[in-house]
Amino acid sequence: MALIHEDDLKKQIKEKQMNNCYLFFGDEEYLKQFYIKKICSKFVVPGSETFSLRKYDGKENTLDDVFEGAMSMPFMSEYTVVIAHDFPLDSPNSEQKEQLSVFLDNQPDTSITIFWMDSIELSLKNSKQKWAIDLFTKKAAAVDFKKYTRSGLCKTVIGYAAKQGCAMSNAAANYLIDITGDSLNILLNETQKAASFAGQGNEITKSHIDEVAVRSLEARVYDLSKFILNGNARSALELLHTLMQNKAEPIDVFAVILMSFVDIYRAKTALSGGENATYPAKLFDYKNKEFRLTNGARFASQISDSDLRECFDCFSESDRLLKSTAQSGEAVLERLIVKLSLILSR
Repeated sequence: MALIHEDDLKKQIKEKQMNNCYLFFGDEEYLKQFYIKKICSKFVVPGSETFSLRKYDGKENTLDDVFEGAMSMPFMSEYTVVIAHDFPLDSPNSEQKEQLSVFLDNQPDTSITIFWMDSIELSLKNSKQKWAIDLFTKKAAAVDFKKYTRSGLCKTVIGYAAKQGCAMSNAAANYLIDITGDSLNILLNETQKAASFAGQGNEITKSHIDEVAVRSLEARVYDLSKFILNGNARSALELLHTLMQNKAEPIDVFAVILMSFVDIYRAKTALSGGENATYPAKLFDYKNKEFRLTNGARFASQISDSDLRECFDCFSESDRLLKSTAQSGEAVLERLIVKLSLILSR
């Protein structure tokens, strides 16, 4: 009975030393689905799914349905595997808490029940949600699926490329992460596309990635920010128009442009204090995104403190307009881009 991590769960599955009930929570959705499939394939004999695999959804079923399914005897398989998807453990009433506690005290040895938190989030930092994690930690097992570190993502992507019959350098893997984000679902899908494009037996290069990978909104807006910082207002406005045509939310685009300037400010402050440009990653959430500070450092020496303050004044005004007026979000962003470009070109 414990709070465990991926390696612990992997070992339990391999050795068939399973707990009878798990809570799957955390930020990495791909890993939750991956291990649910792994458990099902390991413990449910093909052909016995009708009897030995039970699936319930929090929007359609009750906890009693889950408990009844867990009590059913397996047929042909060693266990009945029960998947309880998105039950509202983030905000249950006292009766549901008591129901769950009683069930965990009386888990049948013939079933493996997995409470899978998918769209519902649970966090150890949220006191209203932590009760569920504490309960499973005490009476069953809770698995915290965290986002991989940058090195872990690179290793996974390179390994997945190898399974597709392609080599991939660490630099290419890092580049793919930079432009698509740190979601394993997206990364592995984009790796597969790049491998198909490169062809089996070949190495996946940056050019292959550029040809087929779908850049995340954040990466595309950072491209827009680079245009602004490099004095290319025309390209920035053209890219903004493309983003708006693709139904990007103005407030989301605004937030990423703002963060690119915050990155510059933080890197600039760190460097002026005698620290490395990536030092702010120790203080703020830059997990797998330390490269933003490195990029920010490249512009830090080019922008004076007074110009940077004036840029933030422009952001403040644009933020107010986006949130409190009926003006077109695209028009507000166009004016922001022009103002920033004028300040930086002086």
